[in-house]
Amino acid sequence: MNAYIVHKTMKIKLLLLIFLSAVFTATAQDSNIDLGARFGFNVSNISSDPTLVEESAGVGTEFGAFARIGNRFYVQPGVDFVNNKVTIQRTVQPRSGERDEVRFRYFRAPVLLGFESSYVKRRGGSIPFRIMAGPSFAYNIGVSDNNLDVRRRNVRNAQFALHGGVGIKLLRFVELDLMYNHGLTSVFNDNSADGKFRNFSLTVGFSI
Repeated sequence: MNAYIVHKTMKIKLLLLIFLSAVFTATAQDSNIDLGARFGFNVSNISSDPTLVEESAGVGTEFGAFARIGNRFYVQPGVDFVNNKVTIQRTVQPRSGERDEVRFRYFRAPVLLGFESSYVKRRGGSIPFRIMAGPSFAYNIGVSDNNLDVRRRNVRNAQFALHGGVGIKLLRFVELDLMYNHGLTSVFNDNSADGKFRNFSLTVGFSI
């Protein structure tokens, strides 16, 4: 393992340690916990990668559950099932020049720090909104059948990312979140691969 990879791994571990410490601190200071579930769609692509000739974004799905700990300031750990879809052409594949759709499936565990406030409308009333950000750990659990010879063994199992986004409460128990996911780990485990997932997601959540 070269020095660059070691340095990058240490930075990711330090970031996770900071956020986990924040989770325990928030839990100790505030016993208010909301539980919820969410589902929605994402648009994913892979950043520049020397092992890919071409890549285009696709629409995938995601759903999961979360716990929101705190009031105005909160911590939100969760567990998601994520399906990222992209259409790619590889430098090495069975038939040169062929493109195909590939779905990458993950279990993902995000830990978000957030702030909740309210936007007051001119004619009275208010709309609660949230701002949140944090890291996540994802584990690859499968790849869809494809004609490019991309298999689960070709995909890096453990992947880290940073998330950031905003959310609004539509009704008392219904909320809408728009999030950006910035991958920190290359998708493929080839030594020359460097492409990382980038995606936007729009989800509807229900909390109690």
